[in-house]
Amino acid sequence: MLIFKVLILVALLKLLINTERPKLCAGIYTGIVLLINLMSGVGFLTDIVTTAIAGALALLYFWLLNHFRDTAIFWVILIIGLVISLI
Repeated sequence: MLIFKVLILVALLKLLINTERPKLCAGIYTGIVLLINLMSGVGFLTDIVTTAIAGALALLYFWLLNHFRDTAIFWVILIIGLVISLI
């Protein structure tokens, strides 16, 4: 599961670099999180709340990456986001 998360983030980062559309990347990530949460067997309301929080954080993450695209802060945000996704 850990490698799956990293591969998804790397693919979405590549998509963000090519399209410069953080909302698209966050939407795809949120959809994947929702599918995984629904398959986990936890309650539906819990799945929705967890997915909404993950979606908001993903939007913030991809927006920050897009905003600081040509600076050194990009790499700091990228590494912090990858480390957080591993937890």
